[in-house]
Amino acid sequence: MAGFTPYSEQKTLHTDAPYRSSTLSHPGNLKKALADAQADASKTLFGIAHGIPSTFVTKLIASRKPDFIWIDVEHGMFNRLELHDAIHAAQHHSEGRSMVIVRIPKNDELSLSTALDAGAAGIVIPHCESAEEVEKIKKEAFFAPIGHRSFSPWTFTPGLTTSLYPDDPYNIKTFNNHVCIIPQIESVKGVENVDAIAAVPGISGLMFGPGDYLIDAGLDLSGALSGNPDPKFLDAMGKFGAAAAKNNLPIFGGAMTVDQVPQLIQSGYRAIAVQFDVWAFTRMVESSMVSARELAKQFEGNPSGSIPNGEGKPQ
Repeated sequence: MAGFTPYSEQKTLHTDAPYRSSTLSHPGNLKKALADAQADASKTLFGIAHGIPSTFVTKLIASRKPDFIWIDVEHGMFNRLELHDAIHAAQHHSEGRSMVIVRIPKNDELSLSTALDAGAAGIVIPHCESAEEVEKIKKEAFFAPIGHRSFSPWTFTPGLTTSLYPDDPYNIKTFNNHVCIIPQIESVKGVENVDAIAAVPGISGLMFGPGDYLIDAGLDLSGALSGNPDPKFLDAMGKFGAAAAKNNLPIFGGAMTVDQVPQLIQSGYRAIAVQFDVWAFTRMVESSMVSARELAKQFEGNPSGSIPNGEGKPQ
């Protein structure tokens, strides 16, 4: 066929996915990605927070190939099958570029096992208040010798899967080497214990939950989110940031606006969700409606709908 060049020879069509696993249903190497970003802030990971329970939406997000997709099962309405399929959709439609981080509901072993079996690369533990809670999740999230995660006969199939590691027919090493545990601090008790939590061996980052912390501490939520935080809130953030820095842990979280990115990087953030799908959708709808209504004002008092300057009719 004249002018045809095979896909394999068109390198510009190949997605740059340096942290992908050899099989796209297995987790990308988020542990290495976060370590690289911690060593070089220019390699900070940028992603999208995903709360709309739709694999169609997952595909749209993944097609833009963000560094990660953060699926929120704590507050997003994902059922078990949707979560499983969304993780696969994220990795396949990004061609391995987008690693998946899942925030599970607290003490929900079913969501945890589903996310891990589907190939999630990161697990956020919400409302974490002690080192003991982290150790418990570690045992459930990793295979021996680190933990006691259960083997899934539906996930690991010798001969049909491959590993980046030698002598790893079931990809046990892939999961243990790639998966990250990220405790989320969002209460007064959590801040009190943040030094012990951050010192737990084997965790790969920390996350702060400002909204829940402010409510738990009885502080003004609207003031903090509008840029006028209570000094007690700033003190808590300082303790959190100091614990992360002391243990050389990257911070994971979301930006209210993209303009916040430089400030967040300076504060130790190395994985930042720069958009939330629900917010993005509602902002798009609102912006389009505001613009359309503003354009319609030129026809005020004109029942014919003709252009006021007489240059023609709107198309």
